[in-house]
Amino acid sequence: MSEPLSTDSMWRAMSRVLDRVYGAAAGDALVDDCLDIVIDLLAADRGLLLRTAEDSSTHVVHARAKGRALQPEEWDEASRTVIRQALDSRRCVVWDSLAAQSGSASAALLGIHLALAAPLCPRGQAPRGALYVDFRDPRRVVGSAHAEFFAAVAVLLGAVLVPYDRSVALREQLDEARQHRVDLRPTPPLEDLLAPASLQPLLREVRTALAGSSPILVLGESGTGKTLLAHAIADAIDRHPIVRAVLGSSDDLNTITSELFGHERGAYSGATGKRVGLVEYANGGTLLLDEILNLPRHAQQLLLDFTQFGTYRPLGFDRMESKRADVRIVASTNGNLLAAVREGRFREDLYHRLTGVTLEIPPLRDRRADIPGLAESTVRRLDRTRPWTLSLPLRRMLLSPALEWPGNVRQLERAVERAMQRAASRDPGATELLPEHFEPRDLGALSTEPAGLPAADEPLGTVWQRLQADRGRIDEREQEVIRQALQQSGGVVAHASRALGIARTTLNSRIDALGMRPPRRERQEPG
Repeated sequence: MSEPLSTDSMWRAMSRVLDRVYGAAAGDALVDDCLDIVIDLLAADRGLLLRTAEDSSTHVVHARAKGRALQPEEWDEASRTVIRQALDSRRCVVWDSLAAQSGSASAALLGIHLALAAPLCPRGQAPRGALYVDFRDPRRVVGSAHAEFFAAVAVLLGAVLVPYDRSVALREQLDEARQHRVDLRPTPPLEDLLAPASLQPLLREVRTALAGSSPILVLGESGTGKTLLAHAIADAIDRHPIVRAVLGSSDDLNTITSELFGHERGAYSGATGKRVGLVEYANGGTLLLDEILNLPRHAQQLLLDFTQFGTYRPLGFDRMESKRADVRIVASTNGNLLAAVREGRFREDLYHRLTGVTLEIPPLRDRRADIPGLAESTVRRLDRTRPWTLSLPLRRMLLSPALEWPGNVRQLERAVERAMQRAASRDPGATELLPEHFEPRDLGALSTEPAGLPAADEPLGTVWQRLQADRGRIDEREQEVIRQALQQSGGVVAHASRALGIARTTLNSRIDALGMRPPRRERQEPG
């Protein structure tokens, strides 16, 4: 039989529980220690702590047996009937196989003779779970003092888990917020970013925009540096935090609303907790909206309402007054917004709300004089250990009007990086980049020489081999362009096909033919 529980022994045990509760956070070690104390004092065989999910189901999160952790396969070896009675009645339940009016099938199967369960139920709140212990030895006896001590520990743990759950939720929200903060790598100051002579008019426009409070729209082809400029503008505005939203990853209205404005717990199936939207994270600061043209038409009304009134409603928000946020919007796109308005793909009223100030970055081919300087700044940034220079023939080649630079500054930077790798592999001490360090495909060309027709006496086998080589280079270039389109559209093929100006079925066929795998292919939306 169990020894009688004296007041002294009970309060010594409670003192140990209190020491653990107030000496540490409500984490795994604390709960395990408290379970060990309860099991030792009551001479129980095992103890569990269960948590309640949104659908009212319970699952074991801690399981102990006399100083050791129970194996996962042992976690279900408990009387679910007793646990459910404690949760439903919101009181401590003592079950005795000898005194019970109705048996418990699980208790009989597991050889449980006695069991205690109490809800983890803070005052005025639904149970967050249950504390449970059981006894397999029929000689054990549970008295009223045992039950009172057990119920007191359950109340204490229930109260402690409230701030713990809040801290976990807050930590999850902060982690989510960090994922949407702008890249923490240093952004060049505006004066450095727009230092080339060809960009001085743009720099003057930016300075004018900074003096106001209107939304800013940054336009430019893919690879011109829109995102970098938007970040630099946000830094110069000096309104923090700076939060970035990449639009177009989904066409689902609930998903978009949740991403931008958040949702309440239970707002939809699977919404097990509250989510803070990016707009709320950006309150008081700057909100960067990447690729605004990717926002589906049916979701544009949400953003229009926010830009007009500064108010928004998370999914499932049932209060009368909407939430408010004060942010300055810096949007960007590589598409033609005016054409999208004419075609009905973009709301005209939202267009006028976002174009308080419009800044357009010219493509690299329209400012060829900047190319050698940009290439030099790239080599200095990539390798500060040696004094890289560009040869005169290379400078002339980079300025050639035959080069179209479809990838703009991004293409130039990648071409320079690959050239540096080739130069270093051929000569570990190289400090000068030469034309031969560049491959035609890096420069957006199939060849640095005109292709021309095959000579009359040229063997057909040679012509065929050259054609196959050219086809391989075309495929490589096509893959690169498709990857860029998919990356900018969040992997949604329908959006990528619109950006490329081709049918989605055509893009799917090319993806299959080139052996590519779009990251979100399985989640394509009708386009």
